[in-house]
Amino acid sequence: MPFLAPAAPTERDGLRGFIAQQLDGLRHTSYGLTEEQIRLSPARSALTIGGLLKHVTVSVGGWVEKIEAAPGEPPLDVEAQQAAYGSDFVVNDGDTLESILAAYDAVAGRALAAAESADLDGFVPTPKAPWFPPDLDGWTVRWVLLHIIEEVGRHAGHADIIREQIDGATMYELVAGAEGMGDLGFVQPWTPPSE
Repeated sequence: MPFLAPAAPTERDGLRGFIAQQLDGLRHTSYGLTEEQIRLSPARSALTIGGLLKHVTVSVGGWVEKIEAAPGEPPLDVEAQQAAYGSDFVVNDGDTLESILAAYDAVAGRALAAAESADLDGFVPTPKAPWFPPDLDGWTVRWVLLHIIEEVGRHAGHADIIREQIDGATMYELVAGAEGMGDLGFVQPWTPPSE
């Protein structure tokens, strides 16, 4: 997707467009990286491009499961989630960029499908877990989709900083390269060093 979300004649089009734009932006931060580079944490934090992609896959996947299960609640193992907290940011030995992006793309597709077809006013119950407000019964699908935009946007910003620290590539160059846009006059598409 180009640099901006597309014009949106309807609220649904706007939600779907911004979700797609943010998901694409985060995905493009991995464009041209090596298996070693997706594991680098060149900033003060321990965040990596691969870890951010994995975390967003888990986080967005969890929210989409809530939409898909609504008005019921998806199964939730609170103890297992508390024990696993933070592990979704870790790129394991068996992870590859290809496997990380395949899982990410599958969840992205589910999120876009939910934005396309779910009842925006539908009720999504708040699971009973310590990280959710105890006095809140639930959200609308609309709120959940807006939260997905917020969540992905926050981590896309993290990934932009990490990517720039790895090899100097910035968002416009990466999007232009990944989307095959050619010379735009104001920016040259980024190309991996091996090309």
